[in-house]
Amino acid sequence: MIDYDFSHSWQVESSSTPEQLWPILSDTNRLFRDLGELPVEQTNLTHNSRKGYRELTYEPLHRTDMWEEEPYQWEKPYHLSVKRNYKSGYLKDLLISVDISPIESGSVVTFRFRGETRRLTGYMYIKWRFNGRFKFRLRKLIQAYDQSISENCIPKSKKHRFTISNPRRWDHFTDRLSEISREREISSLLIKTIQTGNESDLKQLNPQKLALLWDKPLSSVLRVMLFASKLDILNFSWNILCSHCRTNVKNIKKLKEITDPVYCSHCEEDFNVDFHQGLELTFQPHPLVRKIPKKTYCFGNPADQYHLDLNITLNPGQKRFVKINLSEGVYRIYSDKSEEVIQAEVDENGLSNATIHFREGRSLMDKVYLSTTPNLIIHNQTDEVMMIRCENVSKEKFTVSAAEVSSWQLFRNLFPEELIRDKKKLNAENLTILFTDLYNSSDLYRKDGDESAIGVVMNHFDVLEEAIIEERGSVVKTIGDSVMAIFPKPANAVRAFYKADQIFKENTDHDPPIELKGGIHKGDCMAVTLNNRIDYFGNTVNLASRLVDFAGGSEVVISSEAYNCPELRDYVRNREHSLKKHFREVTFKGFENESFEILQMSHKESPLRLVV
Repeated sequence: MIDYDFSHSWQVESSSTPEQLWPILSDTNRLFRDLGELPVEQTNLTHNSRKGYRELTYEPLHRTDMWEEEPYQWEKPYHLSVKRNYKSGYLKDLLISVDISPIESGSVVTFRFRGETRRLTGYMYIKWRFNGRFKFRLRKLIQAYDQSISENCIPKSKKHRFTISNPRRWDHFTDRLSEISREREISSLLIKTIQTGNESDLKQLNPQKLALLWDKPLSSVLRVMLFASKLDILNFSWNILCSHCRTNVKNIKKLKEITDPVYCSHCEEDFNVDFHQGLELTFQPHPLVRKIPKKTYCFGNPADQYHLDLNITLNPGQKRFVKINLSEGVYRIYSDKSEEVIQAEVDENGLSNATIHFREGRSLMDKVYLSTTPNLIIHNQTDEVMMIRCENVSKEKFTVSAAEVSSWQLFRNLFPEELIRDKKKLNAENLTILFTDLYNSSDLYRKDGDESAIGVVMNHFDVLEEAIIEERGSVVKTIGDSVMAIFPKPANAVRAFYKADQIFKENTDHDPPIELKGGIHKGDCMAVTLNNRIDYFGNTVNLASRLVDFAGGSEVVISSEAYNCPELRDYVRNREHSLKKHFREVTFKGFENESFEILQMSHKESPLRLVV
């Protein structure tokens, strides 16, 4: 039996940069569909499959090919590849790679298909598969992607020859959604996306990605999508993410369906669901509006692992040159076989060239200072094959978490049944807690009387909630004049506090003006259902509530855990000229045996204000 090698490659020019193309081309589920690949499903070929590898086949009624698929490899935004080792079918193995090279007018995208076939019939099949029209299809595909990038929209679906269009039906959806949401432009964009969008994209509509695509506030986009769900234009559900590899392990319709622990087949480990970092909100068109086939063209989609800028495999002793683009922030470079972790601080003045070694039996946390476009040499000095990853730990999440949306008053009003099961407690790791209070509330009640003061307090809640929502936060509850809110990160909480405080300072209806004081802490909490709403408990919440007692008017007190977050340090460093800072150590009631370092921070008064 004679086997035949084959190699096919095509280059296509694009008017978009590698950074613009990467989010689309790295979505291999969409890419393979657009290339004409058949839907796939997972299968069990052996009981001893390697960790991280997947055993796949085409869906029934198609061909009988079965293969073991190695983990995807990528160097963002220049390269991605995947190798398939076939157990049956025409092929023995296949390597698919996509390389994106920058040029003055945009990019050159190189598609390569290399491998080995079984017998002459397999070779003839490959020759037919990659015939002369394949390059034409690639060129049309890149043109369509360029058009969607220039128009700030997701790639459109292919028009079927016999599709019957009903424009009035879609106009009716737009009118209904605009009326209830009072957001005409976003409603129109959403309905157009549902009408013309690619089926692969519509299976998982992400509010934050749409907000970035349309250049609209996330709070407004999410608000419209929640109303669309209430009108049965969309359905929403929850993705459970693995706490180890961030893979989407399971999709559930309601929060009450959560059960611990959950098994990740990719990591081959159990994990507990995290309410803040491991449970994300996603949307799909309602089946009566547009039916989306439940077909999958790829497992292990690189686009779903947006927090990883590098994911490569190195053989024992292998060195590999790596070229990636990084944004400013903090990264972790680590492997799946070593306890070594390299913490990389990235900005434009960092090192342009660096070599990173992974050695056997060494456990350490090292640091390196890199530029945003580093040339890296990564060396595997162990006797094992290892997967090397570079994770952006300071990157803004491309998800809306259950913690974030479940405390929204709008969400609670529209979907009051969306609660954690009674007596069920879920971890909520690395959650930022903000407590605010009115600094001068006693004077307010004494001077204006109870009725007038209560009206002022209620209005102050509205201002606070708007500022909190703008910064991706949610109000959990009010306690007297105080507000408890949650945020993804401390920098969001600080910005929300000062936005609201500035509005109060500029309001001339009250003399003296309302002044806020606040406390911010970051850590792990427990999420539970209490009094028909989701609430949070634990030492993190207790400490945050005590911080506010040390604050003065227009002052926020920040714990060392919150201040050590890179984004907050950058926020403070960029405003050194306008902020007053004072570090001190304190003890809290109930924590008398411990001392805590806190930062008291407020805005400096401008000379103009002092003269006035």
